[in-house]
Amino acid sequence: MAGLAGASLSIGTAGTFIENMTAGRGFIALAIVTSGRWSALGCLIAALVFGGVEQLQFIGQAQGWRLPYQLFLALPYVVTLVLLVLGGKTGQAPAFLGRPYRRA
Repeated sequence: MAGLAGASLSIGTAGTFIENMTAGRGFIALAIVTSGRWSALGCLIAALVFGGVEQLQFIGQAQGWRLPYQLFLALPYVVTLVLLVLGGKTGQAPAFLGRPYRRA
């Protein structure tokens, strides 16, 4: 999945490889997993919410909203921080997260 995400960024978004093309999206991915409460359906819903927030910058530009473009660029990160502050403590992480797998 990480390889598909990298291919999507380099081919679909930028058209070529450039430095720092992820632009903090790894932080948003961690926030998606945390706010999705470590379940597949929750992560899907959280990813759709974050994707919708990211698309607001394109909608705002197309509709001609008279707001600074920096506000639209920062909006996904602001929403990420707000969701982590509000709901970050309610999710329960997997018990063996961060422990190396040892075959018995």
